[in-house]
Amino acid sequence: MDKQSSFAAILHCRCPRCRRGSMFTNSAFNLRYGRRINTHCPVCDLRFEREPAFFEGAMYFNYAMNVALMVTSGVATYVLLNDPGSWVYFGISASVVVLMVSFTSRLSKSMMLHFFGGVDYEPELAGKKNTEKSFNTIGTKK
Repeated sequence: MDKQSSFAAILHCRCPRCRRGSMFTNSAFNLRYGRRINTHCPVCDLRFEREPAFFEGAMYFNYAMNVALMVTSGVATYVLLNDPGSWVYFGISASVVVLMVSFTSRLSKSMMLHFFGGVDYEPELAGKKNTEKSFNTIGTKK
């Protein structure tokens, strides 16, 4: 994989420092373990959780994405089904949100780490394991 843009790294849930390592242990399609995050980047060894409960802030990104999904599905329901009853709106919107929960949860955590993680892109780390301790590993000893 060549150099990814920051936008592509966020969408693919890649490490913000090397943009190659995956943030998550499993695929988004694995409904049981798809939202389980790696503790460190498998490529550059960056510690993902910047501080205790860091990813709780991702709830706000997730909320915004769910509102956008509900509005979009509501408009699509209105246009495609010619203004059905309110239970149809509720059922379709709730189904869309439940079906997308694995994807929105992963994307919100990726956005939180990229926007508020305080980590800069370092392309020289994108192919080698980082063995030295740096400020990005926040007090963890291996």
